[in-house]
Amino acid sequence: MANEQQPTTQTSEIARLRKAVVRLKSLALKYRQSEVVQKALFRISELASSARDMSEFYPAVHAIIDELMVAKNFFVCLYDAHSETVKFVYFVDEYDAIPDNEQFPAEVLRQGLTGYVMRTGEPFLLVEQNYGALVAAGEIVDLGAKPEDWLGVPLRSGDQVIGAMVVQSYSPDVGYSVSDKELFMFVSQHIVNALERIQQRELMRKEIDRQTADLRDINRNLEEQIVERQRAEKLSAVLYAISELTNTSENMAIFFQRLHEQIGLLMNNDNFFVALLDDERQHIHFPYHVDQRDCQLMERRPLGKGLTEYVIATRKPVFIDQTAYNTLLAEGAIDGPRKSYGTRSIQWLGSPLVVDDEVIGVLSVQTYTTTVNYKPDDLELLNFVSHHVAVALERRRNADEIRRVNAFLEKKVAERTEELVNEIEHRKKIEEKLFYDAHHDTLTGLPNRSMFTDRLQQALGQKRRFPSHNFAVLFVDLDRFKNINDTLGHSAGDEFLLEASRRIGTCVRENDTVARLGGDEFVILLNLISHIEDAKDVASRIIELMRKPFVFGETEHYSGASVGIAECKSRNDTAERLLRDADAAMYQAKNMGRGRFVVFDESIHQDLVASLHRETELRHAQFDQDFVLLQHPIASFTTTQPYAFEIAVRWQRGEQLVDAQSFLNVAEKTGMILQLDHWLLMRICELIREQSRVLPVCVTLSTRHLYKLADVKALLDIVTQAGIAPQQLIFGFSETELSDHSKRQLSSLRMLADAGVGLALTEFGRSAGALQYLLNYPFNHVKLDPRIVNETPHSERARVMVKNVVNLCDELAITIAAAGIDTAEQRDALGSVGVQLGCGKQFGEPAWLPSSAQQEVI
Repeated sequence: MANEQQPTTQTSEIARLRKAVVRLKSLALKYRQSEVVQKALFRISELASSARDMSEFYPAVHAIIDELMVAKNFFVCLYDAHSETVKFVYFVDEYDAIPDNEQFPAEVLRQGLTGYVMRTGEPFLLVEQNYGALVAAGEIVDLGAKPEDWLGVPLRSGDQVIGAMVVQSYSPDVGYSVSDKELFMFVSQHIVNALERIQQRELMRKEIDRQTADLRDINRNLEEQIVERQRAEKLSAVLYAISELTNTSENMAIFFQRLHEQIGLLMNNDNFFVALLDDERQHIHFPYHVDQRDCQLMERRPLGKGLTEYVIATRKPVFIDQTAYNTLLAEGAIDGPRKSYGTRSIQWLGSPLVVDDEVIGVLSVQTYTTTVNYKPDDLELLNFVSHHVAVALERRRNADEIRRVNAFLEKKVAERTEELVNEIEHRKKIEEKLFYDAHHDTLTGLPNRSMFTDRLQQALGQKRRFPSHNFAVLFVDLDRFKNINDTLGHSAGDEFLLEASRRIGTCVRENDTVARLGGDEFVILLNLISHIEDAKDVASRIIELMRKPFVFGETEHYSGASVGIAECKSRNDTAERLLRDADAAMYQAKNMGRGRFVVFDESIHQDLVASLHRETELRHAQFDQDFVLLQHPIASFTTTQPYAFEIAVRWQRGEQLVDAQSFLNVAEKTGMILQLDHWLLMRICELIREQSRVLPVCVTLSTRHLYKLADVKALLDIVTQAGIAPQQLIFGFSETELSDHSKRQLSSLRMLADAGVGLALTEFGRSAGALQYLLNYPFNHVKLDPRIVNETPHSERARVMVKNVVNLCDELAITIAAAGIDTAEQRDALGSVGVQLGCGKQFGEPAWLPSSAQQEVI
């Protein structure tokens, strides 16, 4: 029993070992296959680095695939999305032949097996799919020889299919399995990676090649530019040397010899000559010639038909080689060998010497051998040089003539030397005077705008170099200069300006600059000030001096000064800014009442801009629509009954009522004040006539009406045409606008007084010469300025002054009233010193006058 079991056990052990051997063989086979695949992938990776271009890469990939499976028929195609074409970058087939890199439209290949793989993005194994069914369904169209077996896989880059890789078999003994498909698909991705690396490397190499080519072109251009620049520099040096030869050569022989040497630096001139026409232009002579063959023939000769004469006749540079020579000979432009002009050259270059558009000769080089080969550039160079040579020749000819003339001139010069010295001295004095006149004011002798601007620019330059360098500009405008000039004449005006400039000059230091810009405007540059207070002190001194009377003959006249100050605050300041700001500050001082100074700040600039806008709006305003009348009663202190009414004009801008002084100043400046006053007077006359008014009406007018008698007559004509008695009107004129001893103003006021119009001196007490107007002018009414009214309750000196003015007015039969009485304290104080009439809030609020003349005035 035991013996029977032993063979059975051995048999099962043998079977088990056989199975193990089979498994080991299978594992060994798989291991060898894995090793083959790994080596293939390693070789593909190496190809990405070692392949020089795609022509090496694809055959190497084919060989690797052929080791993994049968790949006798193998191709790779890539899809170009831009051109929508498919390119067969590698193709090996037993039956079909497609040239490498041939492109096919994508639509043509879309229905083939290859197109099917690229369209679906999936691998295709012929044994897995029913080829006939796909053809019948229209999914595939047979485009080539039908294979026995076909395997294609897509080539993917990221999510996009960029091509396909295919192996196929036409033999029934060769087929592909699912494992081949998986292996082929696995290998394809590594091939894509290697392909992209090689393509990237090729792109980089192409870019490097392109950049290298660009750099090579740039380098070649630079080299050409260097050669051209060196040639130009050499040409410039030769031309400069030729120009210098005119002055440095002792005689013409040396001049021509050095000229020959200089031209030799530019081109071969072993055979060279200069030919010149004589004065009669009938012969040619050769003042300089160097020739290897025909030196003895270079003599004076009559004009003929040689090459030299041809250049003179055509007036153009010529390059004559054998062909050109034969052509000229055939045309008869030159003589042939029967008349010898020397040995016939192989190449001959000639350029005309032209002076003042006339040919005076020819400059030529030539060669008798083929070792020297001239180029068209040499002719251009010779022609360029010939222009300078012609000028040098003419200059040299003229130099000899000049030497002859100089001998004569030296004698004349010696005779006139003394006269010229005197004339030069006289001219220097004239130039100095012209310079002085161009930079100084002719009347005062002060620097003018030009010199002041120069010194201001110098101060700004110092400020830029030394930021601690402080200075200021003062703009001074004299008050009432126009009145003085118009009243007393231009000679008195000139005396006034001279005295004013002298006074201003005493207020500044020697290193400061006082200049007159014109009229009554002066500017001062205060250099090196420690603080703006220094400029204020100077302005105060000027204002005080200008308040003192100006004496002309036996009369005194009063002026004043308004000063604007602009301080240099920045290294980037400009002369225009400083002058503009000082001017603006000066106008601000005038608007604030004159006789004061103002330091420029940004608010002034804003006010100027606003004033410009206001002026524009005022010019577009309509009198009957945009202006309204305001009425103030002038009442008795005791009865509070109206004595008269004062009517003023106001500008209505929408809902806003513009302050009177702000728009009246603009009207004065623009010249609109006369038209506005005419309209106001006509409106008042209409109201008086329509309402049968009894009490007089007082209206304040501009003193511009008093400069011309025609303007005064225009006022009286308005009153006459309205049918109003002149006694019903009182014309008020501001004391600050009047000029003491102005004959024109005095005549105008008397004309108004003689016509019966009442005259009121308004704003009385604002200037120092107010009493002069009471004594010399025909005023029968006086209105105290609101400032005096405001001071009277608190100042004993003010009360005494007002009391004396009241007594003086009583003696002169002048009615006196006070303006701006807003408190009972003011009314009581004024009443205590004799004032009986006044206007202000104490006597009622101002009333708007109706727009229609038919309505009641009161």
